[in-house]
Amino acid sequence: MGIPYSKQINLAFDQVTPLVAEGFQVLDTTKNIAVVLLWLEILSALIIALNLVCLVAVLITLNPDLEEERRALVTPAVRWVARETWKVVGVLGRWWIAVVVLGFGVYGLGLWMWFRHVGTDVEEVEGPGEEGQKGDGGNEKGNKESNKSGQNA
Repeated sequence: MGIPYSKQINLAFDQVTPLVAEGFQVLDTTKNIAVVLLWLEILSALIIALNLVCLVAVLITLNPDLEEERRALVTPAVRWVARETWKVVGVLGRWWIAVVVLGFGVYGLGLWMWFRHVGTDVEEVEGPGEEGQKGDGGNEKGNKESNKSGQNA
């Protein structure tokens, strides 16, 4: 009784081992997905917080009753952003604008070429009358069957 039982156990281990390996792959993939979702959640929280700050700034800017708050909060922030932007433009010159525009242009051209040729397929190149005119020579299964019948004869 010991030998058949051990054969059954070995057979069970042989069947379970690939499943365990697949389980580890699934766990690794799940870990990667969890890390990506973590960063996505942090990014979305930052964007929501930035939206809240912008909405409060717009509220303070547009409400005539909050003129003093606008002068105290919004005006210095806008001045600082304008001053820092002008420093960056002064240091880099106007070349960075050309580089950005050229980069977007090349990217757009690449996207246009990609989407223009995505639907192109070998079957579309062939004419509509050529479809179905291939004999058994073009079919791999037909070649195997003809070889078998030739070998049997």
